[in-house]
Amino acid sequence: MKMRKSLLLLAGIVAFSLVLESCKPDEPVDPIVQGPTAFVLNIPGNWPKPNILPENPLTVEGVALGKKLFYDKMLSGNGTQACADCHHQSDGFTDLGKQFSVGSKGDIGTKNSMPLFNLNWASGYFWNGRQPTLESLIKEPMEAHIEMNLKIEDAVAKLKADPDYPNLFDKAFPNQGISELTLRYAMAQFLRTILSGNTAWDKAFQASPANPTRDMTPAQARGYFAFIDENKGDCFHCHSPLNPFFGNSNEREFANNGLDAMPDSGFFVATGNMNDFGKFKTPSLRNLAFTAPYMHDGRFATLMDVLNHYDSGITYSPTIDPVIIKHMDANDNFKPVPRMTQQDKEDIIEFLMMLTDSTLITNPAFSKP
Repeated sequence: MKMRKSLLLLAGIVAFSLVLESCKPDEPVDPIVQGPTAFVLNIPGNWPKPNILPENPLTVEGVALGKKLFYDKMLSGNGTQACADCHHQSDGFTDLGKQFSVGSKGDIGTKNSMPLFNLNWASGYFWNGRQPTLESLIKEPMEAHIEMNLKIEDAVAKLKADPDYPNLFDKAFPNQGISELTLRYAMAQFLRTILSGNTAWDKAFQASPANPTRDMTPAQARGYFAFIDENKGDCFHCHSPLNPFFGNSNEREFANNGLDAMPDSGFFVATGNMNDFGKFKTPSLRNLAFTAPYMHDGRFATLMDVLNHYDSGITYSPTIDPVIIKHMDANDNFKPVPRMTQQDKEDIIEFLMMLTDSTLITNPAFSKP
């Protein structure tokens, strides 16, 4: 009997203990840490897959941070210039019609400011292709003494001392902090979101890929046919309408288009191959209405100047592109052979204006925060 009472007492004590335990306040639980939110690019269906580094996926937080950095004058040595001061949204992310940009100290550059859109589909950056990725190019303009003139380690120190940036970097890159790497990653993310594909040409091509001239004006249609005619403009070898960007993704992404008898080093800087001397990036023809002047050195103020060059101003040099040299007379010291009438040129310009995307220069997603 005593044994039974003892067991009952023990059971009661255990039950009471369990009741007390259940009445204790809940232990604090570590919250689930939410990572950055994936950013989805709205890419037209006929465009190829973008080149995005797997180690730097696009996130909402990273893009927002990169955008803030792009517009922040803090990233220049004297605090007077941001990336956006040489790449204005209102001018297709070029520099307000200037041949050369002016740096934070008043120094003048040597190359025309390149437009910053549809950068996901390039295989080399800068006019001479010397940087392979968007992530790798960020450091150069920041540190260049004729541009922003700020060592990237000093930029990191500035950002760490700022009251807002540490929290923004933590949201975009949890547990990584502010570093050269995360600074470059954030800015590259923003640049990758600047897309331009809303033009009259896109609408015409999507409506009738086999006959895009169907909805064009007579002048635009004539310009299109002159553009693709080897005996007239012969533009399509380097600026194919089948390439969504009207650039060139094949062996002529960098080409010598006959500007000078003694050309600048160009793509040679990236490859060390003398066959690449004088070759520069074949640019997209989108948004030419915003991006004058033209060529790597901004030597041509107008599109008519550009067409006049291809018609009668070509200069021979050893690495000149075969598509260019075929329009020169080898029996007359490589003298250019004119092939376009004035009407052809005017019509080609009418066609090229179809590649203007007015939403690019007004889209708030790309504007100063």
